[in-house]
Amino acid sequence: MQWVVVTRWVRTRTAHITHGPFDQFTQRYQWLGILLVGLMLVGYPAAADPGDTRRLAMLVAAPWAGETAMHNDLGATYTVLRQRGFAPEEFLVLEGPLTRSLLLAFLQDVHRRIGAWPQGEVWFFFSGHGTLRGTTAADAQAGLPFTNALHPLPEAQVWWEEVFAALQAPPAVQVLLLPDS
Repeated sequence: MQWVVVTRWVRTRTAHITHGPFDQFTQRYQWLGILLVGLMLVGYPAAADPGDTRRLAMLVAAPWAGETAMHNDLGATYTVLRQRGFAPEEFLVLEGPLTRSLLLAFLQDVHRRIGAWPQGEVWFFFSGHGTLRGTTAADAQAGLPFTNALHPLPEAQVWWEEVFAALQAPPAVQVLLLPDS
């Protein structure tokens, strides 16, 4: 399994654009983020034999109550990937108030879908909040809280190591991870 991790981009809001299934209302976009994602996709290597390679785009947005930025991020990523050639049926989207069990079930479903792939590409985009636990850099662990509680319950957060364990992409499937957390 090959993981490519892209760090969080700088947020700049400028103009309004509508698009695809997310055009129920006008969206504000983060142009610098879109530019960075676009540049990454231009350089993202295509498979040698596209007929035998499968693709999947997993888009996850985990806003806290009242937040809309994650929806906007999800819409922008969807648009860029569609322009890159992803078909609507190559998307799995999870958006809204999340729990640990909901996200892990989603990832296990993705694992069942890609588990038998001889080769492929999975684009994994996450937009939400992040947290760390541990007292030193050596024991630090990154996680995703689904609530703004100071001390969230275990069901209200998940750790990245658990995300990777649930996904378990086969060795010949490349996973491009873009966390905005």
